[in-house]
Amino acid sequence: MTDTPDHFCPGCGVARKSFPRYAWHFCSDCCEQATNGSGRQVECTNVSMSGGFQWRYIGTDDWTTCRGLYCYILNRDVYLTEARFGGIVAQPLLSRHRATDTEGLFKSIDIRND
Repeated sequence: MTDTPDHFCPGCGVARKSFPRYAWHFCSDCCEQATNGSGRQVECTNVSMSGGFQWRYIGTDDWTTCRGLYCYILNRDVYLTEARFGGIVAQPLLSRHRATDTEGLFKSIDIRND
């Protein structure tokens, strides 16, 4: 069996451990720079120890629970969501992704145009 190839954060280029499930993920420092379309910073976390995803604008008290969040990191389209077995993962969208999962009870939220 071969070693897992090296991974570099697509935001800052720092070397990170490679995870085949999230082949091109952002480092935690870059995830802290997530913003909406007008540059308002957001933060994300798990809902509880058993998982789930929630987000809010920094400086507010209201958390929003959803499937994931379409936003920006360093002016790049990204999708933030719950990682398998907990935590938050951010992955770049390879092209201007049209979010199709933004309706219904358990939806993702797109703040790229806010």
